[in-house]
Amino acid sequence: MKALSIALVIAALPVGQSASGPMAGSWTGTFEGRTFIRLEIETVNGAIAGGISVGDFEVDPQGLVRRAEAAPANLTPIFGATMNGTTMTFFTKDGNDTDQFELRLLEHATADLHVIVNDDDRRQLALQGVPPPKPIRLTKAG
Repeated sequence: MKALSIALVIAALPVGQSASGPMAGSWTGTFEGRTFIRLEIETVNGAIAGGISVGDFEVDPQGLVRRAEAAPANLTPIFGATMNGTTMTFFTKDGNDTDQFELRLLEHATADLHVIVNDDDRRQLALQGVPPPKPIRLTKAG
């Protein structure tokens, strides 16, 4: 996971369940007035389609965002999206790295985005004294 910087383009993903309803839409995460995460989810012919854009960000010793740059304009495709109740798991490619995320729907047009850190990345972060990031609150537009 390269500094958790990801740039994302909308692409259709065939999966068994759709992202219609409360999961579909435009989601954003902000820090100090800047949008540093943009996530677009829609259903195309019954399949989940979407992309994400994440600006560079750092976390404090508790795993909370302490600095964030604006999300790039371009979206990177998500793939392998699956729905389990109110949680959508999906992946992105960052060069040779594959990053995994979970979007957990809350209430009142909010959700938590979890960056799933694999064991190798967790060890590497620990060596640098950096904890895995805590869930990032996203708000749905409209």
